Amino acid sequence: MTDFEIIKLLITNASEGGGVFNWRFVFEHTVNLVLLLGIIIYVAKDSVKSFLIQRRSTISNEIEEAQKTITEAKKKYEEYAEKLKAIEQEINNITDTIRNQGETERKELIRQGEVASENIKKEAKETIHLETEKARREIQSEAVTLALIIAEKVIKENLGESDKERLIEEFTKNIGDEKWHQSQH
Repeated sequence: MTDFEIIKLLITNASEGGGVFNWRFVFEHTVNLVLLLGIIIYVAKDSVKSFLIQRRSTISNEIEEAQKTITEAKKKYEEYAEKLKAIEQEINNITDTIRNQGETERKELIRQGEVASENIKKEAKETIHLETEKARREIQSEAVTLALIIAEKVIKENLGESDKERLIEEFTKNIGDEKWHQSQH
């Protein structure tokens, strides 16, 4: 039943016969309702009052707890935000330190590479110089040997025995003097 049907039923019951509204019926039921509500309020007044007070206290306590929780959460948020800032700063410092160390190591490696390169160049120049000098001496030695062989052949073919002896003596004398001059230089 809907509210409209209930009201219609009450009006129909209130009017007995002839379609006239029965005010007495409405009055009696209204008085009964008021008395019933009065008795309920009188009997239940203390328990309803204590329930409402207890409910108000419970709600108040829950609000206080919620406010404490919110305050604690804000404090923890601020703490963590500060810690996060400190951690970010520390990360930035560590990153800068690592970057600086890397740059320093890179420069040191480049410097060491340049020193090693210069040393290799010096060693190569020295080796080239020594090898050139060695090759020059070997060529001179071979040239002298070949010249001696050729001179010996020419002398054997063109000279007599007495000329040979004289030339050998002069040659040995010249070679001795030349070696003495080279050792002086």
